[in-house]
Amino acid sequence: MSLRLFHIIFVSFAVLLMIYFGSWSYLMWDFYADSAYISYIALSIVSSILLVIYGKNFINKYKNL
Repeated sequence: MSLRLFHIIFVSFAVLLMIYFGSWSYLMWDFYADSAYISYIALSIVSSILLVIYGKNFINKYKNL
């Protein structure tokens, strides 16, 4: 497995995990009405965006790898 393929797979799974974590946090916030879950939602959104940006930059940088 090449380094490029590993990064694509790893970043994809990490983004899916952040989407799951954000949806879980929303459901828990809706059920418990605790403000900590809102910060978890924000963290998952920011992390997802940063992971997508990282993935795009990595793919563009290592196109020939």
